[in-house]
Amino acid sequence: MLVAVAISGCGATTIAAPASVPKSYSALVLADAPAAYWRMDETTGTTMADATTNGNNGHYDGIVLLGQPGPLAPDGSTAVGFDGATGGASVPSSTSLQTNWVTIELWINKRAHSDYGFYVVKNVVSGGGSSSGWFELLNSHNNGRLEFRVTGDVDPVLVSTATLELNRWYYVAATYDGVVAKLYIDGKLDGTLAAVVSPAQNGDPLYIARRADGFFSNAQLAEVAIYPKALSAERIAAHWQAASATH
Repeated sequence: MLVAVAISGCGATTIAAPASVPKSYSALVLADAPAAYWRMDETTGTTMADATTNGNNGHYDGIVLLGQPGPLAPDGSTAVGFDGATGGASVPSSTSLQTNWVTIELWINKRAHSDYGFYVVKNVVSGGGSSSGWFELLNSHNNGRLEFRVTGDVDPVLVSTATLELNRWYYVAATYDGVVAKLYIDGKLDGTLAAVVSPAQNGDPLYIARRADGFFSNAQLAEVAIYPKALSAERIAAHWQAASATH
């Protein structure tokens, strides 16, 4: 705690300075320099606004429900509901999204166990092996687990140990640093996978809650961020702790 000392004619008076206010979840995300950060706090329209200065705005398509209760209400968070059949969002490709290392970070509230429903994906070669595409985060079949596909549609794939229950918010982060893929759920490391691969880059859009060829997710999503680096366990824990104060 900082201490201020005031000098008066009657001597020194010690006054406790106010403690510093902890940063909000959204402030911590922006401080870690994401390539894109979609808070998904829109209540009208079809534009999904990027909160960074990189201009990676997206577009909602199909049946989506804006302004749903989010995981971090005191931080101004709302969520978008996707119907699992038509609803999704897309973001035009940009150089800032064509990352070789990555962190995919978001909040997920599943409404149904959508079979291989996607949460975040960019370019992909269906059935392709390592280094044939970008990164993919999705449901693992319909068993409640998550899959983090690291540059390939079939390999290498990291499957979560934890299962996600329906109608509950989860904080999820998937990272890759060129050597190891990691999955974090609610701020804790869930699993790792060694993989030395390079993503294929092209001009395909980035998709949220679906893939270009379907595979929709029936879920509410919020606070989706893409970083051009693998966030450390310490930074992910800090984000989770900031969220826990309001979650």
